[in-house]
Amino acid sequence: MLKAVIFDLDGTVLDTLPDLNACMNAALADFGYPPITREQTMAFVGHGGRNYALAALPADKKDTIDEFYPHYAGLHVRCTNALTREFAGEEDCLSALRRAGLKLAVVTNKSQGATDVLGATLLKKFGFDILAGIRDGVPVKPDPTLTLQVLRELGVSPAEAVFVGDGDTDVQTAKNAGMRSVSVLWGYRSKEQLTAAGAQRYARTFAELKEILLSML
Repeated sequence: MLKAVIFDLDGTVLDTLPDLNACMNAALADFGYPPITREQTMAFVGHGGRNYALAALPADKKDTIDEFYPHYAGLHVRCTNALTREFAGEEDCLSALRRAGLKLAVVTNKSQGATDVLGATLLKKFGFDILAGIRDGVPVKPDPTLTLQVLRELGVSPAEAVFVGDGDTDVQTAKNAGMRSVSVLWGYRSKEQLTAAGAQRYARTFAELKEILLSML
């Protein structure tokens, strides 16, 4: 029986790509480094802020990551998220899941600080029970540590939950945590990339995701 749904954030619950790109390019400019494209941003995100920053650095500047990443992280936390948008049909889907009695949480490789900013603004109306981002000492997805911690806080077993995400890391996190998963196709990875990561169930829209999740009750 399904009792909880855990969502990824970037590319799943919110389209944060424009702001992720803008924040990174602002940080790169401050160091005198060339900007990256949105296509590069899409390829680089999903594995935590430090890994995103490392990928964005020029090939001959990777050794500056310990100085560069804190600078980027600071800009990211202060981001106004003016370019970030929710996806079509999202509010209807999440409202239906809550009416069905499901607990809803977010587990993201975004920093806890940046996650909290969104929690107080764009995510507030959705009423998530827990918004869990990365903090010191906690490994990023696909390590299941944070996901399992959230499940314990919700009082739900892995067998009673499903992980919804747009990334290969989300598919792998669900597997590592002993959960079912649904991969969404409106995010930052192609169906081919998700299939290669082990995805087996897909949703093309939030309306389709709603149907899939409610069928698991």
